[in-house]
Order: sequence, then structure tokens, then C-alpha cells
Amino acid sequence: MPLIDEFPSTQRSFIARTLADGDLERANNHVMERAHAPLCAYARSSSLRHMASPGQSASDFAADLVGGYFASRFGREDYLRRWLNGHPMVPLRRWLVNGLLLYAREVAASSRRPAGDRRGSAPPTEIESAPWQILERTWRDEILQTACDNLAARYAREGQSDSWRLVIRHIIDGASYAELERELEIPAARAPMITRTALRRLRVELEALLADEIAEPWLREHELSAMLLGPGQGTV
Repeated sequence: MPLIDEFPSTQRSFIARTLADGDLERANNHVMERAHAPLCAYARSSSLRHMASPGQSASDFAADLVGGYFASRFGREDYLRRWLNGHPMVPLRRWLVNGLLLYAREVAASSRRPAGDRRGSAPPTEIESAPWQILERTWRDEILQTACDNLAARYAREGQSDSWRLVIRHIIDGASYAELERELEIPAARAPMITRTALRRLRVELEALLADEIAEPWLREHELSAMLLGPGQGTV
């Protein structure tokens, strides 16, 4: 199995392939699973939270709003295709937040709350900066975790789980290669090469996941750099 070129740059994204195969439910579920936590993070931290009912926690409100948005929009056969075919240059996360804001305005308009009730004020029409940054961090964390999970499974299938464990223990836990040689019986002389290979594979895995939501290659590279360099290094 090739170590680096596992996902050719010409490969269509999972969403595009799945829709082309006619499996709309799988494509919708794929997007909703990835987007749920980031959209909830946005709703909790934005002025949308003022729509919550008395006594309702911010977390419960966010989950209800996002769940309602998903039920309203992803029940339509053309919703995801409208983004893929009509707005491919708009990153998926931004398109989804725009949709959430539109749905929130529909909910507010239908509630007919009394004048003076703060919850009755119109939701914002523009994406708010600080909540957007929270959404981006959450989205990136979700993608990075998915990439690491995929790579861990790939190493396991190859019978090389200890190599992946070495990388995680070295990068995340700060364990030295000498310490890991004693722990995992992997020669310290081989460890740097194992780490470099794993990081290259992780980059390829991330590129494949980012293809789901960002069509422009330069925007994907910008996002990838932001993810690998850490918070505050840029936005989509």
C-alpha cells in the first residue's frame, strides 16, 4: 500500500461521489454528523442564543435549533446538491451557517412573541466574528480528530499500530524517542522517519477531508496550514 499518494488530487470528494452514486441519505448524514458540533458551538456563542425559551440552557437551545435546521433543510432532496452545484466556491461551513441564520429568522418570524420580548428580536443576518472563530476551531478539531482516527485505523490494518502510537506519544505527550524505544521496542534511530511518514500521511488524509467542503485548491491549502499551525493562523 502506498504511503503518501493514497488520495489522488483528482479524486472527487466523498460528498460528490456519494451524491453521484445516488446515496443522498449517506451524503446528508455525513454532512450533518460533521457539522452538528460546530453549528451548535456557533449558536451557543452568538446572539442567536437570545431566542432560547425561559429556563432553556444554551446547550439545549443550540441543539434544538440545529436539529430543527437539519430537519427543515436536509429533508429536501436538492439541499446539498444546491451547494455542490450552485455554490461550490463557498466553503461548506459558511454555507451551512448562512442556512442556519435563515432558518433562525424563519423560526423567529413564526413565533409571534409579544413586543418587548427579547427573544422576539430578529436574528442577525450576518455571520458574527467571534462565534465564527469558535465554529472554525470546533470544525477544525472535528476534521483533525477524524483524520487521526482514519489514520489510526489504517495503521492497525497494516499491523503497524505501534508506529502510530509512537507518533502520538512523541507529538502529543512529548515522550522522547529513547523513552519510546523502551516502551514500544521501536529503535530510536528509526523513529524520526516513522514520524515524518505519519505526518505526511496525516496531511494527505486532511486534504481528502477538506475536499468535501472547499473546492478551491488555494483555499484548501490555507485551511490546511491553519489546522497544522494551530489557532489564529488564518480562516477560510
